[in-house]
Amino acid sequence: KKNLKPGLAVLGNISVGGAVEKSINLADKITMLSENGAKTTIVPMDNLPELANVPASVLGNTDVPFYSNNQMLMQKGILLE
Repeated sequence: KKNLKPGLAVLGNISVGGAVEKSINLADKITMLSENGAKTTIVPMDNLPELANVPASVLGNTDVPFYSNNQMLMQKGILLE
């Protein structure tokens, strides 16, 4: 009975064992998602250094929280009411 946040995008991969893999071309992906209506883009923690490459105008329109495991991803992706 919980809903995903509206305008949500998730980058990266999680293996069956729970390992989080970083996303490649982070700045391009966040920019494209923002231009197409994403309000929140959840990104793997390993991509944190690449956040500097994302244009400030994109970061002003899109929230970019980070996750390091599947539990954090679920907490940030589900709107708790």
